[in-house]
Amino acid sequence: MAVRRQSLSPTANLLRNSRLFALPNPLPRPNVGETYGAGITRASDTATLPYPTHQAIATTKSSLARGDWGLKRPLPARSRLLQVSDPVLRVKQLDTIEHVTDFDSASDHVRTRQKWEELGVPMMKGLTQMRDTDLTGTAPAGAFEVRDDTTSYDTPIGLDEAGLYLKALKDNKKNNSPAAKQFRPFSPPPVDAAVHNSRRWKHDGPWLPGMNAEDFTAYLGKQISRRREEFHSCLHEFVKNEIHTTRQLAASKSGEVAPLEAEEAEKWHEQKSREWGQISKQDIQAGIEALRKETANNPLGSKLVTKLIMPFLRLPTIKFKYTAYAEDASNRDIDQYQFDQESAPLSTHPSAGLGYLRTKAYIANHPILGPQSAPSPVPARVVQPRTTSRGKEVYARLGVGGFVANDQFRSTDTTSTNRHNISNARDVETIDIDTVGGKKVLVQPMFGSVTNDGRIHIKLKRSTGAEIQVARGELDDKPPMRENFDADPLKNLSSFGKSGVKELDESSARAKQLSSFLEQMRPEKEAKGSPAQGFPGVADALR
Repeated sequence: MAVRRQSLSPTANLLRNSRLFALPNPLPRPNVGETYGAGITRASDTATLPYPTHQAIATTKSSLARGDWGLKRPLPARSRLLQVSDPVLRVKQLDTIEHVTDFDSASDHVRTRQKWEELGVPMMKGLTQMRDTDLTGTAPAGAFEVRDDTTSYDTPIGLDEAGLYLKALKDNKKNNSPAAKQFRPFSPPPVDAAVHNSRRWKHDGPWLPGMNAEDFTAYLGKQISRRREEFHSCLHEFVKNEIHTTRQLAASKSGEVAPLEAEEAEKWHEQKSREWGQISKQDIQAGIEALRKETANNPLGSKLVTKLIMPFLRLPTIKFKYTAYAEDASNRDIDQYQFDQESAPLSTHPSAGLGYLRTKAYIANHPILGPQSAPSPVPARVVQPRTTSRGKEVYARLGVGGFVANDQFRSTDTTSTNRHNISNARDVETIDIDTVGGKKVLVQPMFGSVTNDGRIHIKLKRSTGAEIQVARGELDDKPPMRENFDADPLKNLSSFGKSGVKELDESSARAKQLSSFLEQMRPEKEAKGSPAQGFPGVADALR
């Protein structure tokens, strides 16, 4: 009898089934402070973080009674954090110097995640639509679109304009043999507008502005040095194509025109292509020096960076933002330009796992009233009115499901032409100290978005339709009333004339007899004692 060998050692099996070993390392604590014009930063150590940094742990009811959470030691059952209906914990430190486990409640982010699921908010990519006040236009692109939600570089849909250009350059390099004396240029592939305007959420290369000096040096030594020869070959092919294009453009500007006859024109093009394709090593070196000079003057906008370096290393797009007129701008010239954080790659998927809806195109079904044109509104608490102790804000802050979002309407300025927006914006102008729990308004969460620093933004819309009355229970289940409806369908049958068709006229005559018979059968006719006229024998049977 063969003995079955154990595939894993006892230690490996213990670590594989251990919940303690499966705990990931905590993320760095994000900055929750705000910087104002005077350079003052206001931060809070007790404020809720914009995203969770520790793994949330839950346990079963039977294990909770024993204090077993799958950790090194049981947790005290008398702790106020565990004496709730559904406790969820985060472990700060497994073993302290006092031989205790330092833990805290993780219900803040877990309950917020559950509230977000109840809202049913679709996730979108980017913050461009979040700044627009008009919500009646085209719906923004979702976070799960085929073009944007991609991580592969092997398919044409996963490459942008620079990536397609580099792919065409490498294919042309394979066609041109090293021993060939004449260079054959290539045409850049056509790029769709959707591909050109899209932005990947994940790149193989790192975000260079976010790296420190040590990480950047390690990246140069381990990743860049081993690909030097490959980059030089692509650089030479890139320079040759630029030289050929420049010569062809100079010839067209000088007035050289091909002959009119087809045969002579073809010979002329072949002769000029051989002249333009004669590229020496000195020409390549001069082209490289020209590219370096251009890159020194404009590092992020040069051809060498945008068309070759960025797609070759698969780096995210790096952009500068002019901050001379920003609120916290300084007078130094070096601080007038900063890296645009909105163009930085996202640390997570654009949806961040909060929801998987692509659009808001679904119908809310009421259990009594049936399908509704708008879902039930959500009560939002006025966390901060527009008028504060520090001045007047542009938007009021509303709290929805554990998130703080801006109100739909801007400040009530005199230049605004929309009086409806002004009247709706005045209800959150000042703080309400009379209402118990603070003032609340009914809103519709339209869509949400996650920034590259992990913060969640929600776009809200005020509810003004019948969904408010439905949420309050003020509408009854009444059948709809039909307009211009006659309860007696045989009333006007006698008003029709003859149509000229025998069958239709006979059926119309029978309808008239039936109408006259029913008219005689009414109670007021029977009270007068007059016999019913109509079909013979039917009146006697009815009596």
